[in-house]
Amino acid sequence: MTTEIIINRNNFYLTIDNLFNATNNGYIEHDNKFVAFVKTEPANAIVLGEQVKSEDGNNLVFNSVDEAKAYVLDKLSKTIYPPNFLHPMQYTKENLSEIKHKRLVFDIGEAHGEGIRETVTGEIIECTLASNSPFLPVIAKILTDDRTVKRFSFMEIKRIRRS
Repeated sequence: MTTEIIINRNNFYLTIDNLFNATNNGYIEHDNKFVAFVKTEPANAIVLGEQVKSEDGNNLVFNSVDEAKAYVLDKLSKTIYPPNFLHPMQYTKENLSEIKHKRLVFDIGEAHGEGIRETVTGEIIECTLASNSPFLPVIAKILTDDRTVKRFSFMEIKRIRRS
């Protein structure tokens, strides 16, 4: 089963297939074990994509299709960068995954000004959202490269770029 998915404005193809094990008598297909493959082009019968692996490089086996899909979506959203970054005030609750948990450079200035007073490199580890609809991001908690935590309003973040 191959599905097209969009992660941080990038198209991918996710294929989830039953696990096959080689034996002396051929292959055994497991109905309750699944493996996942990801590719930037549509999968075909010969090349399904790159098999999803654990952090230590081992092939991952999932107990359900839903478990495999959830794992891949979460992993890709934390590792895939968008093709370009939006202005910080254009981020919403729905597209925050583009900038969370990724090492980025944040240019910081006064909330109601255009100038840059400092540049911070690190990753957004938490965002506070407004309490009313449309629940826009208000405060970003950034873990800097020197392991300190800084908080900035999205109005203070003037530009986001890749490090």
